[in-house]
Amino acid sequence: SDLTGLQFRYRAQGATDWTTVDATVDGTQMSAAITGLTAGTTYEYQAICDGFTVADVMTFTTEEAAQLPNNSFENWQTGSGAYLIYGSGESMFWDSGNHGSATMNKNVTTYDLNLYHSGSRSLYMKSQFVGIGSIGKFAAGNIFVGKYLKTDGTDGILGWGREFTSRPTQLTGYVKYSPVTINNNSGVVDGATGMDKGQIFIALWDDSKETDSSTGESWPKIIKTKSSDRMLFDSNSEHIIAYGTIIFTEATEGDGLVPFTINLEYRSNKRPSAIILTCSASYYGDYFCGGNGSQMWLDDLQLVYE
Repeated sequence: SDLTGLQFRYRAQGATDWTTVDATVDGTQMSAAITGLTAGTTYEYQAICDGFTVADVMTFTTEEAAQLPNNSFENWQTGSGAYLIYGSGESMFWDSGNHGSATMNKNVTTYDLNLYHSGSRSLYMKSQFVGIGSIGKFAAGNIFVGKYLKTDGTDGILGWGREFTSRPTQLTGYVKYSPVTINNNSGVVDGATGMDKGQIFIALWDDSKETDSSTGESWPKIIKTKSSDRMLFDSNSEHIIAYGTIIFTEATEGDGLVPFTINLEYRSNKRPSAIILTCSASYYGDYFCGGNGSQMWLDDLQLVYE
């Protein structure tokens, strides 16, 4: 006769008591979703039926709940030139467009010692015209996981993404956004009028990489902002395993930073190989379009796991 009362029971390896969860059956496959497990832990599990065991005890190990380095943006190097978002002796994880703007003695991404959620500072991004008189270019305040590879004239070549194999369900943090009216466009972006917008997005990426021919470096995604050679991020890319975004269409409430949550929507069960995460004070910053004076503060980013 057909089996009834199908369940799984599971416990941390070495524990005495079992926890049971109802199973679903699809053809010959039996499955159950389990949440609330401890990261980086080996569990035993077994299929049971009306209290009888129907399979041998097997094991699985949960993933590490990896977090983002320098996720409160406390550590910097500001000696000269471009401000770097990692401390002396630390490895680079985050980078920004400062390498381009610093050629005109400006850093569009810095920190704020007066406005923060925890610690002693927050990340501060300000979109602005970078130059002298009419000579220069609008630059969005920004931060990204990866590396600024090269300045091509007045345009940037970026390598986006860092090695990452965990599978979070959310990105949370604290943000303040203060936009101004878009006043740098010159007709480049159709419909880019009115108030500026800010954006934060996160993507878990497969093992594919692109190579920048001018530097020879390979990254999950190469970004080029030069109009004749433009390569930008596509949120519908086949290489995306999970994706989530938040777009700020108006100023956030109050004088301080407010909490935000981005839910990651999974498109594949594959294990990721890299993480891409970008924040910008101007939504059309890749096109050098936005509001001269739009500002975003960011602090205490946290990846959430079920």
